[in-house]
Amino acid sequence: MLRHALAPLFEPDSLVVAADRDLPVLAVLLAELRARTTVATCAFSHVPVLPASCQGLAPGGRPDLALVCVAPMALPETLRRLAALAPRSAIVLPHELPDSHPAETRTLCAAWARQHDCALLGPHSFGVQRPHSWLNLSQYPTLALPGRVALVSQSRSIAAAVMDWAEDAHIGFSTVVSLGGEAGVDLSQTLDFLAGDARSDSIVLYLEKAGPAREFMSALRAAASVKPVIVLKAGHGDAVFNAALRRAGAVRVRYFMQLFSAMKVLGHVRRPKGGRVAVLSNGNGPPQLAMDLVGVDGSTTPAGLEPGTRRALQAMLEPGAAVDNPVISYAPLTPERIQGMLDGLLADAGVDGVLALLAPDPLTDMHAVAEHLAKIAPKARKPVITCLMGDAAMRPLRRMLDDAGTPAFRTPETAMDAFGVLVSYNYNQQLLQQTQPLESTALPPDIAGARAVIALARQEGRFELSAAQAQALLDAFQVPLSVLPEEAARAEPDTRPVSVRVLRDSRLGPVVRFGASGPQADLPGWGGSMELPPLNGYLARQLLERSRLWRSVIGPDVDASVTESLQHALVQISELVCELPDVEMLAIDPLYIGATHLRAAGVRMRITREAAGSPQLSGYPHMAIHPYPTRLVQVRRMEDGTPWVIRPIRPEDGESLQVFIRGLSERSRYMRFVSMLRELTPRMLTRYTQIDYHRELALVACTLVPNPEHRGHPREVIIGFAHYLRNPDGRGAEYALVIGDDWQKRHLGGQLMQALIAEARDQGLEYIEGLILSTNRPMLTLMTRLGLVNEADPEDPTMRRVWMDLKPAAGSPAAGRRIERYQTMTVCRKSRMSPISCGQTACGMG
Repeated sequence: MLRHALAPLFEPDSLVVAADRDLPVLAVLLAELRARTTVATCAFSHVPVLPASCQGLAPGGRPDLALVCVAPMALPETLRRLAALAPRSAIVLPHELPDSHPAETRTLCAAWARQHDCALLGPHSFGVQRPHSWLNLSQYPTLALPGRVALVSQSRSIAAAVMDWAEDAHIGFSTVVSLGGEAGVDLSQTLDFLAGDARSDSIVLYLEKAGPAREFMSALRAAASVKPVIVLKAGHGDAVFNAALRRAGAVRVRYFMQLFSAMKVLGHVRRPKGGRVAVLSNGNGPPQLAMDLVGVDGSTTPAGLEPGTRRALQAMLEPGAAVDNPVISYAPLTPERIQGMLDGLLADAGVDGVLALLAPDPLTDMHAVAEHLAKIAPKARKPVITCLMGDAAMRPLRRMLDDAGTPAFRTPETAMDAFGVLVSYNYNQQLLQQTQPLESTALPPDIAGARAVIALARQEGRFELSAAQAQALLDAFQVPLSVLPEEAARAEPDTRPVSVRVLRDSRLGPVVRFGASGPQADLPGWGGSMELPPLNGYLARQLLERSRLWRSVIGPDVDASVTESLQHALVQISELVCELPDVEMLAIDPLYIGATHLRAAGVRMRITREAAGSPQLSGYPHMAIHPYPTRLVQVRRMEDGTPWVIRPIRPEDGESLQVFIRGLSERSRYMRFVSMLRELTPRMLTRYTQIDYHRELALVACTLVPNPEHRGHPREVIIGFAHYLRNPDGRGAEYALVIGDDWQKRHLGGQLMQALIAEARDQGLEYIEGLILSTNRPMLTLMTRLGLVNEADPEDPTMRRVWMDLKPAAGSPAAGRRIERYQTMTVCRKSRMSPISCGQTACGMG
């Protein structure tokens, strides 16, 4: 099995230590790795003398990792000597002598790492710890406790502080890594490794700079799709970055202590379906402190208890107890009473989670109450978060709850904040799964006409489009807005002015903003919201709902038809800025919203000075998130005329894909998975359907079949599935292909595989490979006919490695191939029906 490109760094089988002092690594190194460890030490600020070969390796064998800690002036010569050993990875730790030229040191390390094909971490890196493997590849003297949280930091001091706090809080880590200068290994590569790391259940990230937006967002979305990612970022007021994190499915925390709350809560608790929280307590004060935080960021709201819940609580509690939210009992608590209160609140349909806030009470057996909470809270079907206020007597009880799997906090504020983290995580995960609609309800946009308008403006020397030119671009993308004179636009009574703007962030590309009109739109209290395109209807609705202006002032007073029209306008504006990278600014301001209408009174557009090419052919480089690749949606026909569609998979295909896998014969499932797997695991289902189109692909073949449950009306079903996932080496990908038993021998497999290979080549992969059972003769024959090489797998005689070299031949322009292939593709938008049911024979390519 291929190792990840960073496995030598995080899971080394052999080690070289080149340092001018003793490092903590040797104090805890396991005997097996110690036998393959070469130590080269020297006097302070000198250059270590490295041997010709490494201990435990054959002559010329490459060590996995070199750990370097020398004075800055000794580093160039140390790296020169280290080159003879050719380590696969290296960590350059900081030295107590200051580096007078840190930029030059980073440049040196970057050039050396490239020249010697070495994954270099640093310079000036805290290093790496992998506690479960007893690896302390850092200068921190103590090895962290083993756990399931991976900590990635762009600050050595933050990494050290978190580790010190975690030791006291009894929190362990799977990995601790501080990136340093990122001369070789960067943040995106590290996230890629941790996304697939079986030791890590969640990732905590302290961030100062994100690097290239597309690579960062791509890696972050991939990681957040399979495990929680918590981000603490330095700086305030970065609303665009907040929008990016939401779309990536990650959770941002703003303060250092929030980081620890998030680490505790995301590692233990069930996820709430909404933000309605109920509070129970044994006193008045704690609930008031917690309730002060409800609704501050819009993620949480106080749950309204049903009448039946209040009656049940009133019958159970003492006279005078509070049975609204918060629920407060002033009598001494017992395990039975705390269970009754919890059961009542958890059974309420209007409650998404419960906070149990308990203060020390000399009349209550607090240990018995906490012990009972530890038994019942982890099994609850909704999240239960506890707060045991106090320290000396309550700390052991909090530790008991933590160890039982239900997080316990010291203050009401941190407990409520932890529930807010859960709610934000659930909400952001929904945003992560959003893609553009498969087929538009409108006619296709006139992209060629829009580009002609932009070209004419440039010929005129105009970079601020005229009102007529701006309206022409809106019309080309069916934005349902016509610009009227100011008097006509606000002629109706009770209209309110707002603005819709698209601005180009220097790091993250286009950003769609909705909010106040005029100069107020740029003020801190503008009451608006923002979102990164591409948008769909759901994302457009959330963009409105997050705006205080919409929630409090406009939304309650307008018809549903106005809301739908505005949502549609936002989606079409998003498509405009996706497909026209020349547009760097768009402002519809003022946009008057009445109870029954939308009317625009002003529109401005500014274009870039340099013409941009087709984003579909260049991978949408102007955007942080790659849109759904509609160019790959094609309608084809089988030899008997049956229409079918080939398209990239979507998150909402999860259930259909699972039904497809379950419906395969045992033989087909075994040939595909080389096991008796009957269905996909939740993680596999997520991995196959939540695709980052920037660097991987999964294609489905679909057709329509009668649906008896809906009077025979046809429904779309998946009949074939092909995908490739990038290999750990980052250069190639492993493919897989399976066709439904009833649809085999209709040439679907060859067409799916050809499309997969073409896109892998376009994404810059060097090779594509698959392991096929040697008894699977039909699949081996198909791949051979497609030009793949069929060779024995040296590790398993029952398998064949079937692969293809994707590197373009000398003088063969890959871009030309892509343009030619794109021009042959047809996306069916001739009707408002699904592509399969369109029936346009001109679309068929079978």
